[in-house]
Amino acid sequence: MAPPEPCTDASCKMCTIHLEELCRQRAWWFSAFRETLATGVRLFAIILMVRTDNYQSRSPMCKKCIRFKKNVLKRLSPIFNRLDGYLNPVFNRVRDSLLTPEELDRARLLARCAAEQQFVRPANLTMLSEF
Repeated sequence: MAPPEPCTDASCKMCTIHLEELCRQRAWWFSAFRETLATGVRLFAIILMVRTDNYQSRSPMCKKCIRFKKNVLKRLSPIFNRLDGYLNPVFNRVRDSLLTPEELDRARLLARCAAEQQFVRPANLTMLSEF
């Protein structure tokens, strides 16, 4: 089977990497909760032989994110989509309960900024307001 053509729509609207870092700082149990779900994403990717190299990401930072792999799987697997439809709202509620609306807005801005060619993630995300 030939690999799919590279596509650009495997990107996301919110920087999951940033949000997960914040959640890990606030709740000791968040890593175990997240890794359980991320392991499912990784297993699906292995079973379906998903190669994220065949897809374009917004930035090199995004290529390492489990969310990028999840977005590719959503394009390829109806079964994954059905499971994600049940589990993703639960994950989002747990994650969002640990965050402020301002932090969620900043994660959206970070995802948009990551699309810029010369984007380098700032160490201090308050600098994002300059974009």
